[in-house]
Amino acid sequence: MKRTATRALPTLCVLGLLTWTHHPALADSLRGRVLDPSGAAVGQVTLRLSDRETGQLRQTTSTEGGTYQFIDIPEGTYLIETTRTGQLAVSRQIHIEGDQALDLELEFSGTSVEVLVTASGTPQSVVEVGKALDVVTSQDIDLRDELSIAEAVRNIPGVRVQVQEGPGSLTTLQTRGLRIYDTAVLIDGMRFRDAASLQGDATAFLETMTTLDTDRIEFLRGSGSSLYGTHAMAGVMNIISRRGGGAPHAEFRAEGGGLGLIRSLAGVTGGLGQDHLTYSGRISHLNVTKGVRDGTPYRNTSSQGSVAYGLTRQISVTGRVWYAGDYLSSTESPAFPSEVLANFPQTGPVDAIPLSRAGLELFERQLPFDTGRATFVPGQMDRDGRRVGSFLTGNFTFQHELTPDTAYRIAYQGVHTNRRFTDGPARGGPFEPQVGTEGEYSGTTDTLQARLDATVGTRHQLTGGYEFEHERYEDFARDQGPVPFTSRLRIEQNSHSVFLQDQVRLLDSRLIASAAARTQFFELGTPSFSGAVSPYEGMSLGSPPRAYTGDASLAYFMEESQTKFRAHVGNSYRAPSPYERLGGSFSSFSGTFDYWGDPRLRSERSISLDAGVDQWLFGSRVQLGGTFFYTNLQETIIFDFANFPAATDPFGRFGGYRNSGGGISRGVEISTRLSPGTGTDIQLGYTFTNSDSRTPTIGSDFFETQGISDHMITLTATRWVTRRFNVTFDLFAASDYSLSPFGAGGRQVVFDGPIKGDIVGTYELGFGNDRAAELYVKVENVFNQYYYEDGFLGPGATSLGGIRIRY
Repeated sequence: MKRTATRALPTLCVLGLLTWTHHPALADSLRGRVLDPSGAAVGQVTLRLSDRETGQLRQTTSTEGGTYQFIDIPEGTYLIETTRTGQLAVSRQIHIEGDQALDLELEFSGTSVEVLVTASGTPQSVVEVGKALDVVTSQDIDLRDELSIAEAVRNIPGVRVQVQEGPGSLTTLQTRGLRIYDTAVLIDGMRFRDAASLQGDATAFLETMTTLDTDRIEFLRGSGSSLYGTHAMAGVMNIISRRGGGAPHAEFRAEGGGLGLIRSLAGVTGGLGQDHLTYSGRISHLNVTKGVRDGTPYRNTSSQGSVAYGLTRQISVTGRVWYAGDYLSSTESPAFPSEVLANFPQTGPVDAIPLSRAGLELFERQLPFDTGRATFVPGQMDRDGRRVGSFLTGNFTFQHELTPDTAYRIAYQGVHTNRRFTDGPARGGPFEPQVGTEGEYSGTTDTLQARLDATVGTRHQLTGGYEFEHERYEDFARDQGPVPFTSRLRIEQNSHSVFLQDQVRLLDSRLIASAAARTQFFELGTPSFSGAVSPYEGMSLGSPPRAYTGDASLAYFMEESQTKFRAHVGNSYRAPSPYERLGGSFSSFSGTFDYWGDPRLRSERSISLDAGVDQWLFGSRVQLGGTFFYTNLQETIIFDFANFPAATDPFGRFGGYRNSGGGISRGVEISTRLSPGTGTDIQLGYTFTNSDSRTPTIGSDFFETQGISDHMITLTATRWVTRRFNVTFDLFAASDYSLSPFGAGGRQVVFDGPIKGDIVGTYELGFGNDRAAELYVKVENVFNQYYYEDGFLGPGATSLGGIRIRY
């Protein structure tokens, strides 16, 4: 972390010095007013201006009189949009050359109210996107009072979010029935990964990511590797930071309530020198003093900020930093002692029936308990188990618009992650170690990207670039057994990628076609082992196989009927992590260091397609969408002993990682958005998923992917009772799913899917001069549904209250 912070410090210093640079006034500008449908001026509306060539985003806020302005703008084509004010918003394309005036009249959210960047890497209106993509805005997050990034995307069709127990506990995200590491996580368009996790993905830090300085979250479903590389097999989640701009203003928030939750947040946003310098930053502290069953406290401290400076009208630099650190008192996995195994039926599926709370407390104290009908013991509190984690990521981007049709950017991002686990022999369940154990995992990823965007003629928009990535895995383990053992492992690998995309506009821009391709090749360093002898020492590791990917999409918009047809097909991949290539671990059972990695591994491969239609009706008061999807996991990486070719393995392994077959997932996503009248907004979603493996997942005749619910339903409804008072209800429901947990004797255990409803009421007090206070109350899990995600008990109904002050 210190090394990453040292890298980021010069960037921040340079950006600070640049604020003193003289910036001459230039001619090109855009000015106007924001009006409601009656023609009245609307103040305090956020406006975004996106450069279609470079993707550069400018932002400002309308005054109390409704006026706005963007100055010193390079000549070119832009998309301008406003954030939603209630149900009203507007978006349109404009060409800027010299001084221009444009009044924006807000209207019901329609076919082009959102400007999207994740689908193509460049700004597009919603009618131009040929892929399945949803957006969660900062206003959506505030209306629902969501604390975490994962909870914010829970209501997107095709996305299954699991939070095992409560704030800070293991959080996973599955898209379209695929695995938890098949969705790439981006921050402002660049990959965020934990190089020290087994699959090199971001899952270990989903619980750490809070909705801090988030402007919006764009979620692309389907293949994304051609643009974003590894892990984008099921989809891409892009977390976009606030840009700042406009008059400086600040925010303070404080809230507290159930689970012993206390949260405070402070932030500033604005611009200086007529927005030549823009900035935004937030800092927060979350303290859950009790947690579920008053025994899983959690703490999180986070800070996030960005700054952008325009050196000239054509040249800009941007910097962003995000740090988060948290602490969690961990729990033990669900257990299956002989008393509950006796309740299993002789054959067939086993209904997951939890041991009672009273029985669980007795089990944790190693006292006799009444099993009743229970078929599993939920996760137990661990008196001396701890997880401490943190990440620090920084980004610096230099962008230069050479001509109105050509621009390039050079970007660097560093990510450093750290996780430390400690556990002792204090009795909590059957998985407690006999002696104290400690493990620490650190990952570092450095990414350098150079990219060129150019418009050729009137039809083609080309994007091409090169990306270099260096990743390092480090772990430290200590076992305080009769013969204490300490081990260290360090692995490094480099990769190089080249990518190209062409977007073509046909039929007067009603048909948008896109094709993209990417190749990535790898270089392995010699691993460093301490406390063990490397089986790879003196061997030529060579160059692992390259990864290739490509995809294509079409979007056709019929303006007369307000109908859009879209289709997307592509193959994608996941590159093996450093651990999968060269990793190993100390076994407390055998007392030896075992090696699991294979440097010869091929990347995982998949091919996916989806097709859908979007329809806007009744002046965009009704929006309907439907998507069919199909994904074929052609080749995967598994950890195997049963069918491992130990006799021919060149590294002397008896088990470990190897390439294998995959499976298929297919289904349907349906979404509806209704605005039946002024002040009412309703979103509905339904997903059907059928996900199967080519080999049995449980026993010899069960092929369904474990942990996948066939059916999911989401509902979000907001009602503005008055101009200052609104109520939002949010519902997520999933059907049952099957697992075969450790200790269940290989049996199929069927868990009920969660039904979780939240309700938030907000009242705004206005004090004039851009000052306001919001008072809000939230009841989470309003139905008091006690659900057991993967056998871990989640919280029942809880409530909290808070105040948000803006000035």
